[in-house]
Amino acid sequence: MEPEPLHSTNAVRCRTNSSRPYRSKRHPPCDECRRKKLRCQVDSHSSCQRCLTAGYPCSFAYPLHRRRGAALSRSSASPTQQVATINSTQPEQVSSIQQSHPAHLSTNPPPLDLFAPDPTEIPSASVNTHTQTPIPFVERHAHQTIQTLDGLDGFSYQVIGASGESDPWLLRHCKFNDKGFLLSHQVHFRNAGGVPLDEKIPVHFLVTADRLYESSEPSPEYPSSSFTREELDSLVSQECGQRLVVLFFRFVFPTLPVLSCSQFDLAAAGTVPDPSTLQRTPVCLLAAIYASALPFAKFDDYLCLIYAYSLPSTDRLWRMVLALVLQASHTPRLATLQAGILYLHRPISATEGAVADSVSVWSFVGMLVGIATSLGLQLECKPMGLPAWERRIRRRLWWAMYAEDKWRSLLMGRPSYIRNDEWDVTDLGEEDFSVSDSLRDALQSPSTDCNSSHEVWYAQPFQHFIRLSRIADELQQSLYALRSAQRLCSDFHATLETARPLLQKLKEWSEHLPASLRQQTRPTNTMERVSSQLGCLRFACILLEVFVFRALLRPMVRSAAPPPLYEETHAIPGLADQFDDLINQLFEVDEFEPSLAIDLSEENGGGSAVLQAAENCAAKMLRMVMRVGYGDTSGFWYSWSRIGFATVSNFLILLLVQAPTQDHALRAKRLVDLWRNELRNQKQSSSMVCLGLVRLEATLWAGLSRNYYLPRHVKEILERE
Repeated sequence: MEPEPLHSTNAVRCRTNSSRPYRSKRHPPCDECRRKKLRCQVDSHSSCQRCLTAGYPCSFAYPLHRRRGAALSRSSASPTQQVATINSTQPEQVSSIQQSHPAHLSTNPPPLDLFAPDPTEIPSASVNTHTQTPIPFVERHAHQTIQTLDGLDGFSYQVIGASGESDPWLLRHCKFNDKGFLLSHQVHFRNAGGVPLDEKIPVHFLVTADRLYESSEPSPEYPSSSFTREELDSLVSQECGQRLVVLFFRFVFPTLPVLSCSQFDLAAAGTVPDPSTLQRTPVCLLAAIYASALPFAKFDDYLCLIYAYSLPSTDRLWRMVLALVLQASHTPRLATLQAGILYLHRPISATEGAVADSVSVWSFVGMLVGIATSLGLQLECKPMGLPAWERRIRRRLWWAMYAEDKWRSLLMGRPSYIRNDEWDVTDLGEEDFSVSDSLRDALQSPSTDCNSSHEVWYAQPFQHFIRLSRIADELQQSLYALRSAQRLCSDFHATLETARPLLQKLKEWSEHLPASLRQQTRPTNTMERVSSQLGCLRFACILLEVFVFRALLRPMVRSAAPPPLYEETHAIPGLADQFDDLINQLFEVDEFEPSLAIDLSEENGGGSAVLQAAENCAAKMLRMVMRVGYGDTSGFWYSWSRIGFATVSNFLILLLVQAPTQDHALRAKRLVDLWRNELRNQKQSSSMVCLGLVRLEATLWAGLSRNYYLPRHVKEILERE
């Protein structure tokens, strides 16, 4: 655990033989003595006696606060002078300059290596504390300089929405530097500055190096004209393709029924579709089916042998899908939308899974919504003069697109594309999932408790998922839409009244699930696809509960006033500089720590009950994930589930940072530790948890007290570890 930084404007003082109480404001002690709550014994040396004896780096050995004028004079120097200065500086001094004054994030910054450990945040056990100068750290900056976002060369940024996986109401407790940045190992957070204010939500941006998204960008070496049926046949033979279609219907279709079963009539060929069926299927859709089914090739006896040593390039197949979908977006058909939805749920590698979705993902969702509405899928088609198979697939495609829009809107913190007053498609029924007898036998689960011949088990997961998506839409609109969040973020009782019916609907949704979908443990004698559907549904339901309680935690603590904004190019008047120094001397860091805005002892207030329910919700999510077997996470999951795991990690940190008492802090700390261990275990079998694990590790590795203002009792809990 790092020593707690000292909140002072001048740690290098006249060192006389005297002792300094650890709570002194006029003569503050060194960091280590203050952290241990001991009197600081000062002598004529550059360190206190306790630090010299123990061999600790003492904060008296370096200045913690540079004068504003000197920093600004450096910022006004020419780029050539800045480069010359940095080149002549020692490596540890360069790290110090980047932390306190990140000039490389202004106009024309040099590339930043996001994969290299940041010495300002990750202490190394091999550092010789007697030969290296400790990195200075300012606890609270008195101002934030105005700096462009759009001029960050080599970096892209995106706003963190109210319901984004990185909670803006947790980020308000972060220790941003004087540029508004919180620098981390993989990602950077930028405080917009000037907020939160009354009726305005905290605004932050996620700043990411462009090169992290290179693997997901379309490759210029493959023009769309080269993606032909011959190219697809060279990657996947016809015999293998037939079997991959069967695997798709076994493992992907029950969770994402976006294909027309009648068009792939498996009964016509007995066990596999006829070759003519594959030939008349558009290339973009066929490539998407192959790529979606390839992860399950091990469950086919023939493919398991053929692909034992070399699988077709799934990356090549998905690039083919993307290029052809974009090309066909000018003249779209249903196959264009089907391939696009499958592309959104493509499996990704662990490396790519550790990076947040780029802006292009939400833009792609918008394009697909535009295609769906242009094809008229938002209109009820039952009375239309269309074939039965087309009416079925149009209705299923609309609800798949609706769910895509609503879940990604919630998880990415973006306004929904689909307006509730612009569609009239009725709920899905069993008649919307009519399939052939052979396919029904392949999809039917031996663990189902169906006694009625009219009940279609394989249709149930998607039907219940759509009902849950309707609740997700209502939750987003009532708690996280911009106007709703502005109105409720400081009103606990109004938030509680809004949250109660949502929690009741989630409870009723769970109670109305059939017994086969309510099982809390993995059912026996069932295929892997069954448990993955159940795990995905349970995870989505509890995730919505997390969002409800996250909204309830917003108004329970106060927000610190934002630091004043100053133009970077203008020198701060000397009077303002003296005033900043005076403020830093008079106020402790406690002024910026999360403090309760409601009375937890109030009998009718519900604050204590809400906090306990939030902890129980986190524990329920933890138990559910711990019970997940290998088949659950290695099966087909909605790709946005990885954002959900990151949301849960963020929620657990929120419980710890805002814990009002030591008991609550202890419970939250235990939940964080258990969740961290479980994600590490799950990572071995699935890349779905990678983003959640990276978000958690990035926060804990540098130390919570380094990145967040913490209540005293939370600091004490962390120091015991």
